[in-house]
Amino acid sequence: MLLIAFFFTSLGTAIASVVDDMHAFPLIMNFLVMPLFFLSGALFPLENFPSAIKAVSCVNPLSFGVDGLRWAMSGLSTFSVMTDLAVLFIFITLAMSLGTYLFKRIQV
Repeated sequence: MLLIAFFFTSLGTAIASVVDDMHAFPLIMNFLVMPLFFLSGALFPLENFPSAIKAVSCVNPLSFGVDGLRWAMSGLSTFSVMTDLAVLFIFITLAMSLGTYLFKRIQV
């Protein structure tokens, strides 16, 4: 859960750094978060998805976070735990680097 929170915090920082209107930020975040959530396997197992949606889910960082949580709670997982952690750390590193770079560019 902590890794998922780090990812979304970093992503939010990156997006908030480039958005001029504070009312647009929640719209953009919901536009990104909702598809990520619905394609993550949190509501339905990834095994039941069609192959096209399953391919999209494999590049969704939340899919790996949900899979790791599912493994921690029930012992069942689609991907291996090491794959879940590695992919989450890669996405966190990318989002945090982008968020840090864009945040430093803000002119007050």
